[in-house]
This record gives sequence, C-alpha cells and structure tokens, in this order.
Amino acid sequence: MKSKFKLPAVCMLILTIFFACNNAKENGQKFELHGTLEGITDGKIFINITLGDRKYVIDSALIKNGKFVFKGDYPEPTGAHLMLRMESMEYYSLYIENVKMSLTGLVRKKKNRYRFPGTPEYVLVLEDVKITGGGKAQNDFAHYNELRKTWSKDEEVLKKEMRLSTTTKERKTELLKILVKRREELIDQYIKENPTSRHAADIVSGRLSGKSAAETEKVIKSLAPALQKNPAIVALLEETLKQKEIELGVDQMMAQASNVFYKVDGKFDGEGLKDVIYLGVFTNNNICALQKDGTVQIIDPKGSVISSFKPELKGAPASIAVDKLNQIYVLSALQKEVTKKVRGRSHKRMVPVGVACVICNEKGEIVNQYDLPSLKTATGARISDDVLLVADYSNKRIAMFDSKTGKAGASIEEMRPCCGILDFAVNAKKEVLVANLGAFRVQGFDFTGKNIVAFGQRGKSLDEFHGCCNPVSVNSLSNGAIVTVEKDPTRIKIYSKEGAKQIAGVEELVKGCSHIPMIVDAKDNLYLASGAKGIVKCVSVN
Repeated sequence: MKSKFKLPAVCMLILTIFFACNNAKENGQKFELHGTLEGITDGKIFINITLGDRKYVIDSALIKNGKFVFKGDYPEPTGAHLMLRMESMEYYSLYIENVKMSLTGLVRKKKNRYRFPGTPEYVLVLEDVKITGGGKAQNDFAHYNELRKTWSKDEEVLKKEMRLSTTTKERKTELLKILVKRREELIDQYIKENPTSRHAADIVSGRLSGKSAAETEKVIKSLAPALQKNPAIVALLEETLKQKEIELGVDQMMAQASNVFYKVDGKFDGEGLKDVIYLGVFTNNNICALQKDGTVQIIDPKGSVISSFKPELKGAPASIAVDKLNQIYVLSALQKEVTKKVRGRSHKRMVPVGVACVICNEKGEIVNQYDLPSLKTATGARISDDVLLVADYSNKRIAMFDSKTGKAGASIEEMRPCCGILDFAVNAKKEVLVANLGAFRVQGFDFTGKNIVAFGQRGKSLDEFHGCCNPVSVNSLSNGAIVTVEKDPTRIKIYSKEGAKQIAGVEELVKGCSHIPMIVDAKDNLYLASGAKGIVKCVSVN
C-alpha cells in the first residue's frame, strides 16, 4: 500500500533524531534491504531517503534476476520511498534504519495516473509488497497500512454508491464528506491507540504543516497525554515556542500601521502590457517591466510605454531590480544541456548552472556586468543601498551580493519555495520580507539572515493563505502595512493592525500555480503583472 510522508520542515529534522533501535546500535548492524521481485528480471530500482530538514538523498540498485540490495548507515528511523522510475509518481513508502530487512513484491506495468509533461504513458509499479525484519517504526507503519485496507473494505458500500450513474451530484458530494469524516475519525482512533508510534507522530506533524506557531501549540496541548510525551512531539513543541516569539513580533511591527483601502485604477492603460515576468520601480515612480523575451520596458504611471530596449543576455530572462541611481539590474538564468540515461534510453534536458547580471542605464546602455555562479535561479531581485538581493528558488534561499562587484555576502537559508516561485521585498526598515509560500507565511529577516518576524498560516479565512502554496508576492507600504498576493484564486490583501483586508475588483490574474509579480512605488501605488492580462494598478482610496 502506498502512503505519503508530509511533514513541516522542523519535524523532518526532529523525527530523524528519535526512535533509535538500541539493538542495532549495540551489535553494529547497518541498514540492509534485500529485495526479491516478480515480474521483472533486470533493471534498476531507486530509493528516495529523507535525511531531515527537507534534505533528501537518492540511491539506486541494480535488479539482477529479480533481486536487489540496498545498504547504508541510518542510525535513526528514516522515511523512504521505493521507485522503479525516477520520473514516476508511483512509489512505495517505508521506514528504514540500521536493521536487516527483506522485501518481496510484484512489478506490474500500469497506465500512468500522473501525466505530467515528459512523463511516460505507462509506468512500472510495485504491488503486493511485504516487508519482514524491519524496526519498530516500520512495523508500526505496516500495522497502519493493514488498518487502511480494512477501512477501505468497510467504505466500499459508500464508494459503490458514488460510482453509480444514477447517483446525483449532490449525493456524491454528501458521500464524499461522509467518507472524509469517517477516515479522519479512524485516523484519530489510530493515533489514540498508538501514541508511541513513529507514524502517529508523522500524521500529527503533517496536519500541522503550514500552521502558525500559536495554532500548532494549541493542537499539541490538546493531544492525549501519552502522545504529548512522544519525543518527537516534545521537540516540536519546544521549537514551536521559539517560533511563537517571532510571530508575536507582528503586533509590534504593525502597531502604527492603519489599514489603507485600495481600488483598481480603471484609468491605467495596462491591458496591452503583456508577457511581463517581473517588475521594478524608478525613483520618479515610473515602472520597469521585464518581458519574457528579455525586453525591458519603462512605463509611466498612466500605463504608457516611454521606452524599451533589449539587452544582450547570457541566459533566460529571470528578474530585474532598480537602484537609487535608476540603474537596471537584469538577471538571467544560465543553463546547460545534459544527457541522462533512464532504463537504457538517453534523454536530454536543460539544467540551471548559474545566474548572470547585466546592469544598464535608462537608455539601455550596459554599464557593468558579472556572473553569480553560486546561484542557480533568480526568481526575484531587489536592490537595497549597495546590496543586490536575489531569490534563488533552486537553492531555497535569498542570497546577497555587492551590487558593484557581484561579491557574495550573507544569505537567508532554508526557504520553502513551491511551484517554481520564490519572491521577496525589502521595506524601509531594511527588513527582508519573504513570501515563503511553501510555509504559508510571510517571514521577515535582517541582513544577517536572522528571522525576526513571521505571520500567516494555511487556511481559507481572509487572515490565512489558501491553496497549494501562498503567498507568491509580498511588499510593504510607507505606513508599515504589508501587501500580499495569492494566486488560484487571486487575492490581494493589505495586512495592518486591523487584520487583513482584500482589495476588491481584481480579476483572476493567472491560472494555476503561476507567479504574480508586484511592485509598490513611493506613492504606495500597487502594480501587479499578469503575463496574459497585462499590468493592473491599484490606488489608495481616501
């Protein structure tokens, strides 16, 4: 049976520390997984291992005559996934540690349920898997999977009714709610009856993913006493209390920030300003827009294009930033083609290898340029005094450089980007505000990389961030209020001491998981870019 591990960042680190197998430590046993598969003679099998703190390692083993072996050193129970093809979303989950394990299973060719671009129509999947000799974490997980099989059989009557052609849409919705509620109740029962289980702790941690520290603390303290004593939950609570101190800083941060009401500026001629992938702003409040073909446009507050130029870039256009001298820093992502063999077939693809920066004046003349090889991507950029800050989605960080030389400086690490998006802004207090969308929150850092403030959590209310991951953009106003942008559906919100207020009249700007770049000028006017619908301007209402 397949299951997914979904844990917030801190839990991924914490849960690799506890639940050690003392016997394995004492006798020097290392991890060994001996597998025997039917349905395949020769090939390759992969194992994706969670090392903690969102770090993973992928190992592979050859299948010869239907057999394979994985070996390693994992003193603590560690989540892992077995796959027969790296590009496939089909996998089998298990817990590994320093014990000897045996696996038997059947390999079948099935139609791919997850058809993403470049993925095959049919994939090989593991079925009828049985594991013997695992540690306590794996045995507890196996028990959970057996319970899930029983639950599925009990739910078959409801599922059968859902599949009937005569079942109305309304009834199907009602049945789905019943199934979801029933499954949640059964999972709650499992957690209650297995409070020392590693997987019980995983489930609780997964439910808390994206939640604020205050909400996490509330949930943990409501757990049964036995589960609260689970070492992983104890450690999570300790880390949560530290995070709560940072979240409390929001009250001080917005103490003087009264809500500002906005409306869409119907006079702004932005419909024709399409294919824009990033925005900057000049000291005179003109807007600088980077198009996906590398063209840089200078746009006045009415929406008219004053001028445009197309600098020669080394790579794919990525983002721009404008400094106090109105110099434009155009960042492009450098890529190279690599060939990779998968199951005997060669596949070519482009991989990121660095970022190049070209600095132009308003006439489009190049005044400086340098490479930033420590980066892989440049999904966002800002200039603060003589510091160039760049969001690197691939490396999950905000990197800082000397804007004149490109020399590397401090770095804000351990971001949780998603959907190819990572963006940020710098406010008047020289605080770096990050739209940390994978964590469903805004986080503020100083220029040493220290996290000084955070707010937000996953949810559907106006004060929360919805969808698979949000917000995608963030900025601040002159009074200290914070503006956030959410996609799918589009929501532009102003956060102040009064809470969150949504700007009315902004249409759906993008479809699915796409970035919505935003910039704020010195007059607190907001500009939002949509590749398909142009640029939208929002102005304050007295």
